Amino acid sequence: MERHYELFVPGRICLFGEHSDWAGGYRRFNSNVLPGQVIIAGTNQGAFARVKAHPTSLVIKSTLTDGTRPEKCVLPMDRNVLLQEAESGSFYSYAAGVAYMMMTYYRVAGVEIDNYQTTLPVKKGLSSSGSFCVLVARAFNK
Repeated sequence: MERHYELFVPGRICLFGEHSDWAGGYRRFNSNVLPGQVIIAGTNQGAFARVKAHPTSLVIKSTLTDGTRPEKCVLPMDRNVLLQEAESGSFYSYAAGVAYMMMTYYRVAGVEIDNYQTTLPVKKGLSSSGSFCVLVARAFNK
């Protein structure tokens, strides 16, 4: 029996210290970078998805806030292919980057993600791209 999981990943709003939380991680390479200090709050808006394992590929179906569905993404779980997609700047480049990192650090097969509803507006400062990255990482975790 194939297992499906329901996921919800909220957006967030930075009240103080925009980008300093992740940028502070660069201190391990450059001690002149200040430590990250941020105050954030989660939102009730986010991305909803049904996920399941896939034997060989990263498969993503997305839904935008207006209900439209961009073309489905299907990428083989091959590090070179995922890295190329991650560096392309395409709609699914962040997801490919997460999959690339998962393959680099963990023994994972593929995953199928159906992002059937998104209530988090895109490009409005609510970390929609960050939420989608977390969604992909959680899908691999499940």
